[in-house]
Amino acid sequence: PKYKDRAQYKFCDGYLPRLLNVPEFDGILIHIGNTAEDSAGCILVGENKEVGKVLNSTATFRRVYDMLKTASDRGEPIQIEIV
Repeated sequence: PKYKDRAQYKFCDGYLPRLLNVPEFDGILIHIGNTAEDSAGCILVGENKEVGKVLNSTATFRRVYDMLKTASDRGEPIQIEIV
């Protein structure tokens, strides 16, 4: 995986969740980041408590990743709705 050498992604061996079946996109990554500059259209996870910033992104990403990985390991379908 592309991100396996980055410290913040060591716990998941650099595997990042990818949102599939989005028209005109090959897949949209879900990852850590705090501002729009940290993303090229990807989904940044965290708390929306300050205008223009995503807070506690690393801790939130770990929780989201764990939920998605657990569901995937169980063979459960995963759906994310963007509203």
